[in-house]
Amino acid sequence: AAATSAAAAGFYFLVVHRILWGFLGSAPGRRTKEEGEGDPSFEPACWTPLVGAGVATLLSATAFTVWNQSTVNEKVYTISVGIIAAVVWLAFRWMDKREEGGGTRYLLAAFYLIALGSTNHLMSVLPLPALGLFVLVVGPAVLLRREFLLRLVPLAIIGISFNFFLPIRAAERPVINEGDPTCESAAGAAAAIYSNGQAGCERLALVLSRFQYQKPPISDRQSPIQAQLLNYFQYFDWQWARGFDPSEFPRSGRNPITFVFLGLGLWGLWVIFRADRNVFVLVGGLTLTVTLGLVFYLNFEYGYSLYPEIQPREIHEVRERDYFFIVSFGLWGVLAGLGLTAAWLRVSESLKAKKRQILASPVLLVALIPLGFNWTWASRAGDY
Repeated sequence: AAATSAAAAGFYFLVVHRILWGFLGSAPGRRTKEEGEGDPSFEPACWTPLVGAGVATLLSATAFTVWNQSTVNEKVYTISVGIIAAVVWLAFRWMDKREEGGGTRYLLAAFYLIALGSTNHLMSVLPLPALGLFVLVVGPAVLLRREFLLRLVPLAIIGISFNFFLPIRAAERPVINEGDPTCESAAGAAAAIYSNGQAGCERLALVLSRFQYQKPPISDRQSPIQAQLLNYFQYFDWQWARGFDPSEFPRSGRNPITFVFLGLGLWGLWVIFRADRNVFVLVGGLTLTVTLGLVFYLNFEYGYSLYPEIQPREIHEVRERDYFFIVSFGLWGVLAGLGLTAAWLRVSESLKAKKRQILASPVLLVALIPLGFNWTWASRAGDY
C-alpha cells in the first residue's frame, strides 16, 4: 500500500511539473498572456514548476484518506491510485511524443495498465472514459492504425489474464478461499475471464461479476441523490484538516478550511484550462468521473454516520466508505496544489521588489495544513 501510493505521488509530481511547464509558457499549446493581464515584467523563476509540483504532491499524499489507506495494506485501492497516476503521465508523454518514433508505446502502456489494474479492482478502469476522449481530441488517427491495434488487443488479453490466478489458487484448496472459483477446464476459466463473468466456469463467473454484492441497477437509487452527494462532501470535508474538529459530520469547524481547498482545486482546473485545452480534457474528464460520476455509479445507501434519525439501520452503509473516493481526493490534492501555485504567482506578481517569488513564498505554507492536522488521524498505530 505504501509503495504504490508513493509511486502515485511520483507520477503526480511529473504530471504537475508538465502542466506548470505549459502554463508558464514552455510547452506546446502553452498559454500566452492577454493584453492587460498581470505585470508584463514578471517572469516566474525556472524552478517554479518544481516547487509547484512538490506542493501539489504533498497535498495529494497527505489528504486524509490517501494517507490513511497508505499506512496499512487494508484494501486494494492504493494499487489503483498508482495505476491511475501512471496512466495520466503516460497519456501526457504520448501527447508530447506522438509524432516521434515509438511515441505510441506510451499510449499502449496506459491501456495495458488499465487492463492489468482491472484484475485488482475496477477502480483502475476509471480513467478510461477521459483517456478515450483525450485520444479522440489529440490524435484520433492512432486508433485506426493497424500496428496500434495489433499491439493493443494482445496487451489487453495479457493484462486481463492475471485473473487466471483465481482458479489456479482455488484449485490448491487454500484455507481462505472466498467464492471457491474452481474451474474444471482452462477453456471454461478463459470464457469467464474474457466475458467478465457472463459465460464459462460458473463459480469463477460469479466472483468476477461480483455476484456476492447484489447491487441494484444504478437507475434504482438506494438513497436520494442529495444524500449521496452529502455523503461525498462529508468525506471531502475530512481530507484537509481531519484533526481540526473531531466531528464526523460535514457541518463542522473544518468547513472554512474545506472550502479553501475546494476553491484552490477549482482554481487548479482553471490553471489546466489556461495551460493546455487538451490536458484539460483528460484531467477535467477524470475529475468529473471520480467525483460526480463516481457518486452516481456507486449508488450508496445512506451514509454510515449520516441521517441517524432515518431507520432501520440496514438502509445505511455498514461502515464509512471514504476509501472508495481515494482517487478523487488524491486528484483533488493535485488540483489544489496547482491552485495554490497560481495563488503564489499572483501574490508574487503584485509585489514590487526583487526576489518577489521568495517574498511571497509564505503563501505556500497552506500546503502544510493537511500534513499537520491529519498526522495523528491517518496513523493506524494501536488500531487493531
